[in-house]
Amino acid sequence: MLTVTVSDLHLCQHCPRLFAYAKLKRRKIPPFIGHKGTGKLPGRLFHTFAHRVQKDICAGGTIHTDIFREFNQETEAFSSVFHRIVKEQYLIPFLEEHGKTLPYERIEAFASACEQWIGYLNDFITPNLSEIPDWWTVLQKILHSSEYSMRSTYSFPDGEMMEISGRPDALLFDPKTIEAVVVEYKARKESDPLQDLAQTSLYSWLVHTSIGIVPRVDILYLEEKQPLVRYSVPAIQDIIQNHPSLLQLARDILHGKRPVPQCTGLSLCQFCPYAQACDEDFGIPVDQTSISPKPVSGNTETQDKPPAPDELLAMLTEKLRLLSIPVIPAGYTVGPRFIRLKIIPDIKKKVTFSKIVNRTVDIQLGLALSSPPLIQAQSGFISCDVQKSNWEPFDVGSLLADTKKLTTHICSFPLGRRIDGSVFVGDLADPNMTSCLIGGTSGSGKSELIRSLVVAIALNNPDINLTCTLIDPKRVTFTDFGHSPFLSQPVIMDPDRAMDALMMHVSEMEERYRELEKAGCSNISEYNARHSPQMKRTIIVIDEYADLIMNKSTKEALESAIQKIGQKGRAAGFHLILATQRPDARIITGVIKANLQLKIALKVTSATNSKIILDETGAECLAGYGDMLIGGSVPIQRLQSAKVSKEDISRFHAAHIPQSFMKNNIFRTLLRAI
Repeated sequence: MLTVTVSDLHLCQHCPRLFAYAKLKRRKIPPFIGHKGTGKLPGRLFHTFAHRVQKDICAGGTIHTDIFREFNQETEAFSSVFHRIVKEQYLIPFLEEHGKTLPYERIEAFASACEQWIGYLNDFITPNLSEIPDWWTVLQKILHSSEYSMRSTYSFPDGEMMEISGRPDALLFDPKTIEAVVVEYKARKESDPLQDLAQTSLYSWLVHTSIGIVPRVDILYLEEKQPLVRYSVPAIQDIIQNHPSLLQLARDILHGKRPVPQCTGLSLCQFCPYAQACDEDFGIPVDQTSISPKPVSGNTETQDKPPAPDELLAMLTEKLRLLSIPVIPAGYTVGPRFIRLKIIPDIKKKVTFSKIVNRTVDIQLGLALSSPPLIQAQSGFISCDVQKSNWEPFDVGSLLADTKKLTTHICSFPLGRRIDGSVFVGDLADPNMTSCLIGGTSGSGKSELIRSLVVAIALNNPDINLTCTLIDPKRVTFTDFGHSPFLSQPVIMDPDRAMDALMMHVSEMEERYRELEKAGCSNISEYNARHSPQMKRTIIVIDEYADLIMNKSTKEALESAIQKIGQKGRAAGFHLILATQRPDARIITGVIKANLQLKIALKVTSATNSKIILDETGAECLAGYGDMLIGGSVPIQRLQSAKVSKEDISRFHAAHIPQSFMKNNIFRTLLRAI
């Protein structure tokens, strides 16, 4: 079994070649990895102090007696009492014990860091006293363990196991948000904060595999004026999904596979004692610098067989080498529709991202592709996506089967599959996804994407008060949706009726705001938790809204309605999904674009259209049939949408039907007939 630590994997993220030196050649690794700061803060000493304090508090030391004696059950007083007792009982004696050998500036930095840390605990504990007046119960709930060793195993697809161990600086629990918290202490912020997040997400993965809960991450930068940086559970979940590629890279290095990718942060190379030798030690082996053509056999089945992913990666590397663009292969990801080839440009030889992108057509010819591949800059590498010849579409039901509904999502839905096959989960209640703009040319899969979104939202939220208004000027998109209980009214096909429906929703939204104001609630979720009957969330879907906005008599009113619902709809429970096959500046105006948070681009005819939707090029290189790029308020990434099957439609018609109806035998017979 392979064995690594979180520190090993963090080193591998920084520089795979240093990881190779440490594990294969047993070389000493320079101390600059992971040590950012002024150099004044004695980090190990601080960790010892924080561990001792938290351990004593968890064990119920004399600090509890002192707090009980001095704390008079007033929340305002607890902060100062806790702060003073920790300083008197722990900080001052600790400095008397260890401070004699430290210069003044290091003592000052240590004391300042302790103040930051005590303040963090205060801010963490005190708000919970308003919910749980018993301070002892609060401490027991929040302070769990410090520097607790964890260990877990990861199984690769071929059955090989890797044991991963690590010790986060602290594990806490937040009773207010009901979240586990991984706490990490740092000196100063990295120039690339993702490096710190990547390390702490590995601890989060260990917690998740140990107890089944994904924790959030709090990083305390103790030499900063604003020390706390917090990462939510969804953000950590997204990063955890990328860990298999890191583990595979570490595994390949431990097995001695070459070449080993270069350092992702080349600023480290100027300090590294192995920078001059690493190409020779871990670069491309001499016998692999060229690829001999394979002999042609008389077996036509063998000739027609598509290249394997590793062969495609070798072909891409060789093609770029022949174009005087040396790159380092960094692996690949095989998904349901695409193979993502990963390469790292050789910065030492002045290879840049733009040089590779400018050779897209040459890459298409070299790999014998039917269309130019989509080439994007990712975290630490450049991706080149190649479509599989034998891919098969999937339906909404398979997406739902693979979706683990998250408790932090109020109204979640699966949007599509990522390159690696994992499901991207959206949330209508998320400020980043409350309304959506969809653009794509004819044949890109736009209408099928809209249908899948409506069905997925309905099926994934059967217990939530939801209703949908469908506007279909084309008269063909929602013909089989009929009179589903999920719809507030039959599908609207007439432009005049569409405008009336929009104006009605705007009026209802304004009325809801007045109701929220009376109830003292800030949003629909808060209102529904306190009142009955509940307000319904309303999704307004317009397929080909260009037919509405091109009408001069309705354009101004349409833009005004979209602006109002886009700006104010989330708190009142109104959500927009607008789609068009004409993504140009006359249709997607500045007002509309500014008020729709999530942007989805399917295949378009030009880079200009891609920029209008996403503010980025790339959608012109998509393959069609549901292949899409999402962006806007979320990081740009490639997804594949689902199709809607007959089974999905049957389940859709049964969704959101009152249980009293379902008990009626006559109604069930009619439902089966549908």
